[in-house]
Amino acid sequence: RMINLAELTPYILCSICKGYFIDATTITECLHTFCKSCIVRHFYYSNRCPKCNIVVHQTQPLYNIR
Repeated sequence: RMINLAELTPYILCSICKGYFIDATTITECLHTFCKSCIVRHFYYSNRCPKCNIVVHQTQPLYNIR
């Protein structure tokens, strides 16, 4: 079966910038993925996942991304 690109698009878009992932980076606790630069910038202001709102790490959220 051929897969239509439109079917894959929701899985390869960053929910912060709304663009395709650039250097895709995943939060280890909830497995949500974002562009690396987007999630690093987000964690300067918040220690919560921007998608599900769980606390990633009380003081060092950048420790929990891969």
